[in-house]
Parts: sequence; C-alpha cells; structure tokens
Amino acid sequence: MKLNGFRASHRNRWLLVKKGVLNIREFLLFEYYLDSIDFDTRHDNFGSFEAYHDDTATIFSKEPDTIEDWHNSLLKKGFIKVFDEKRKLFKIKSPKRYGTMFGCTATQFARDEKNTPTLGFILHDICFFPEKAEINPPKDTNSASTDTSKALGSFKVNLGLSNVVNVSQKVVIIKQEVRSDEEYQKIYADGNFEGLNPDDMRWIDETVVGKIVIENDEQEKEIVRIYFNGDWDEYQKNLVQKTGDF
Repeated sequence: MKLNGFRASHRNRWLLVKKGVLNIREFLLFEYYLDSIDFDTRHDNFGSFEAYHDDTATIFSKEPDTIEDWHNSLLKKGFIKVFDEKRKLFKIKSPKRYGTMFGCTATQFARDEKNTPTLGFILHDICFFPEKAEINPPKDTNSASTDTSKALGSFKVNLGLSNVVNVSQKVVIIKQEVRSDEEYQKIYADGNFEGLNPDDMRWIDETVVGKIVIENDEQEKEIVRIYFNGDWDEYQKNLVQKTGDF
C-alpha cells in the first residue's frame, strides 16, 4: 500500500468497536484494508485490495499467522469477501462510500447514515452479511460500579449517538491532523474533486474525533503504532485519565 493520499473516514465507524462488532485488532486491519482499495470506478478491480499477510505483518509488527487470523475473522464476519483468490484479491462492500472522485459518493453515504443513525443501517452499507453481525459491547470491569448501562459505551463520538460513559481507565483522543489552507488548495487542485471543496476537506479533518478506552497493554501499543506512528510522547499528549462521567 502506498502511504500517501487520503480517503473519506466516517466517524460512525467507531460504533463497530463500541458495540463489539469488531475487536480493536479486526477494526485496525479493516481500516488498513480500506486504505488499500482501488478507488477508481473506471478500473475492473474497483473496491478490491491485495492481502499479503507477510507484508501486512510488517505494518502491525506481528507474525503473518496472526494477521491471517485477523483477516479470516473479517472474512467470517462479512466485512471483506474473496474477489480473486489466485491473485490474493479481496473486496469490500460499498467502495463508493470511501471515495470522493471518479464517481464515488462518500458525501451521500454520510448524509444517509446521518439521517438513519442506527448500527443496522450502517452495517447494511459496509457488511456483506449484516444480519449475522454480533453485538458484544465491552463489559464493565469496575466491580464498584452498579450502573451496568453505562458500561455499554467505551467512548463517545460527535454523531448525535453518544452515550454517557463511566470511566475509570485511560482514554485516548483520536483526531485528524488539520492541514494549512495552502495544502487543502493543493489537494483540491491536484485531485480533480467532485462535490468536495477545500472547506469541506478542512471540516472533515476538524470534526473527525473519537475516544477509545485503553483495555490492555497490547491494545495500547497497537493504537500508538497505528494512530501516532509509534510516537509515545504524542500519544501521552492525547491521553486522558479520568474517573466519572464524560
């Protein structure tokens, strides 16, 4: 995968973790695959990506067998599907949801999902077998807590879907980096975008934010690796340790 460019990143994706549909490892691999797909509707391979576990293992600093386990779990849950087995090509559902040009319609998907902000509606857009999706919200491990309803969410997102959460753990803030006006203008000029101007790009970067509860050391290391490029100092700046409601 080329480590440049960008795609539409829908904030409601965090519901997959919040509701336990995907665990953090499956979620991060799915995000990696979304970044890897062919976004050009003019190509026969539109919406597909190559899955070579040896290469992917170097991104996550894991063994290829571990990546294969995560990959097979995504297959079983219907978030990816075989496209061309001999060429190790797989595909995602609704690839137009993640693109902003060449006929892709990320903005329309965002509007529709905002108008119907339910997990079932979102799964219909991104999962080949939405009816089989299992919801397993994280359990409250705080024995002193008697309000189990608050344990159903581990973070809140600014989607009008947020839950009040009882927190007695570390929470990390995930936020997109905002570029300069010149950078947005250059991206717009170079990209031949349809329906997405520089102001829209800035708005997306400014409003993409989520909060993740740190459950264990392995999860924490993966978050630092993926979202902070392995920079623990930067991770610490975005870390919140709080007990109570937020």
